[in-house]
Amino acid sequence: MLSDSQERYMANKRLSKEKQALVLAALCEGAPIRACARMFKTGKGTITRVIRETGEAFTDYMDANFRDLPCSRIEMDEQWQYVGAHGSRLINQEKERGDFWLWRCIDADTKLVFSHKVGKRDWWTGNTFVEDVRNRVKLPVQIATDNHRPYAFHIRQHFGYEGYAYGTETKVFGEPKLPDGTLARLGRNEGVRKMQTAERKAVVGSPDLENLTTSHVERAFLTVRQELKRFERKTLGYSKSLDMHKLAVALHFGVYNFVRKHHTLGTTPAVAAGLEEKPWSLEKVVEMTQAYFQRKEG
Repeated sequence: MLSDSQERYMANKRLSKEKQALVLAALCEGAPIRACARMFKTGKGTITRVIRETGEAFTDYMDANFRDLPCSRIEMDEQWQYVGAHGSRLINQEKERGDFWLWRCIDADTKLVFSHKVGKRDWWTGNTFVEDVRNRVKLPVQIATDNHRPYAFHIRQHFGYEGYAYGTETKVFGEPKLPDGTLARLGRNEGVRKMQTAERKAVVGSPDLENLTTSHVERAFLTVRQELKRFERKTLGYSKSLDMHKLAVALHFGVYNFVRKHHTLGTTPAVAAGLEEKPWSLEKVVEMTQAYFQRKEG
């Protein structure tokens, strides 16, 4: 953490709007912090400040604007990642280090990620997450999840029993196989498991099982793995701080929703959802961040 005098000094050493936009572009393409610092000839602390401030501003903006969304189909799922160290390698369990899960809800039609939460894969985190989803969507809506058992209780608690339909999709995968078709060796991290079937089941109401799926949210998880360095496997780019991890996730989803054009849609999810008239530029993201901190300090 920086002292008050260091914070005041760094505030007078801010990057230009154009350079901040370039830093955000590099970060959102999976570049690590130290690589960004080398590319733009600036300090590591400057890059982390861009992440911290932009992530905080996006958190506030999305929380205020993602309300009363008229979604037809939504999907919920979780994605694993660790902070500081693998949970299995910690001698004693710690609150801010170990295994953490990214809970996410996506609109299947507009691809808008309108709710997410970083936390443990436990009852309380799931309950808070589903409550947040309920506070952002209008009914009626169709909900799809995997067969994670607590979902059924959380959804009934916060959505009630009327005005929505809920079903699950369970994907069944075969044994891992090598490219030549032979089975992979036991205990080896090799081979590919191919999906054999998807089992869909109605839980509440009468969901349309023909289009009930969790494939959209799972594909969005792949985007996170590809474009957010902290989620890449077998690298040193994992988060060391839980707070920075949360802010980096918020930054990623802010750029995903407002800046990055979705290939299938041809525009951004925010435009497809009717929340914005046109895609944002990264310069506008910098301006939004500056406006947020001016209001906060004022």
